[in-house]
Amino acid sequence: MQTNIQAILFDKDGTLFGYADTWLDWTENVLRDLSGDDSLLFDTLAQISGYDPVTKSFAAGALIVGAAVDELIAAWHGHLPDMTVEQINQIAVDHLDTVSIVPVCDLGTVLGGLQASGLILGVVTNDYEHSANAQLEAASATGYFEFVAGFDSGHGAKPGPGMIEAFCRLHNIQATSVAMVGDSTHDLLAGRAAGVGLNIAVLTGPAGHAELSPHADMILADISELPALLQPDPPV
Repeated sequence: MQTNIQAILFDKDGTLFGYADTWLDWTENVLRDLSGDDSLLFDTLAQISGYDPVTKSFAAGALIVGAAVDELIAAWHGHLPDMTVEQINQIAVDHLDTVSIVPVCDLGTVLGGLQASGLILGVVTNDYEHSANAQLEAASATGYFEFVAGFDSGHGAKPGPGMIEAFCRLHNIQATSVAMVGDSTHDLLAGRAAGVGLNIAVLTGPAGHAELSPHADMILADISELPALLQPDPPV
């Protein structure tokens, strides 16, 4: 038990929800709309994203996995001269209804136990804030979180520390009392930049142990291992 930890901040995709399970259909649909009948353009946009349309998989450290949505759109825009950033963004938003909700474990049991033990829970994601809230609502998980921020919430994007710092200000706690939990180096670098007390990596996203270990204080299989680590020990 890490007795100094008062709060946990979670990344969303690859941490609370399986990354490929969640975003595969969205990625395929958006890239098809952007590329039209141009298969070469589709492959180019997929490569930029870090998505392999043959294996239906996402590369560890891929732009689509770690970067904020606006960064991904800017990268696509460089190969779509006849479209504005706003038009590309609208296509991305229009396909959010194809995002699947596939939790990595029983969120109610894990998050409910952590919340009941007095820990403050939040979500910091490089996705849109409204998309994050929609996914959490669909998973019946909104009640567990007292803070949800996306890249468009006004606090910056990971790997910057802004979202974590905003959470700490809101709850009047020190970053050293916060555990950051994520599946990518962006999450862990954000934790380091903010000075969190504990940087926890999980292996439920595209990144593996070798990529995450230089930035993590510990690595867990998934968030179901958190209660044993962070919940207070029962009185003797």
